[in-house]
Amino acid sequence: MPARPVLQPGERVLVATRAHGVRLLRPFLVLLLTVFALSLAQRALELRWRPVAEPWTTVHAGLDLALLVAAGWVVLRSCLRPLLRWWRTRYVLTTRHLVLLRPGGGRRDVALPLDRLRRVGVERARGPSLGRRDGRVVADFGPLGGLRLEHAPEAHRLAELVRRAADERRAGGPGSAGGARERRPTRVEQDAVVAPRPDPSVPSRRPWERRTVPQEQE
Repeated sequence: MPARPVLQPGERVLVATRAHGVRLLRPFLVLLLTVFALSLAQRALELRWRPVAEPWTTVHAGLDLALLVAAGWVVLRSCLRPLLRWWRTRYVLTTRHLVLLRPGGGRRDVALPLDRLRRVGVERARGPSLGRRDGRVVADFGPLGGLRLEHAPEAHRLAELVRRAADERRAGGPGSAGGARERRPTRVEQDAVVAPRPDPSVPSRRPWERRTVPQEQE
């Protein structure tokens, strides 16, 4: 069951979605290639070498089992894990926060306050669009860091909703009431960026360097 964000009193969820299904294209292709390669290898083994006496029949069965184990490992690592990650990763917009829920529990979730939003924009997803409306939503929260929501569905509409929610939050609109909570640091990885569109005068950071940003705590 997908995780849910922890809400403050009076806070409401405006949007809860996950990445576009196109993100599963690569695992699907890997699955097809794995099944094809397994069938080809088993067929070649059967045609090239068909022992009828021990211990070669046992060796033949062991090789066949090894092929199955290797194929199962590829499917588990390159197909099932991305599928579970896609299912468990959610993009949530509330009246107060932009939240990224990731597999692994609350310690890996990131919630950034909308009243600290500086800008939000959409970058076109790589590859042909094929009529899709997904894209990369990049939200910059200044000193707190930022979020990069890959393959966000209806990316331009989502970015506009984030912008409106931030404007309402700063203007004291719905969901602006409520006290501040104690913050605790959260490590963010490839889903977060330090500066989506950094100032040229600011030294750039390497993308593999991690950064600690605050996360709301209950």
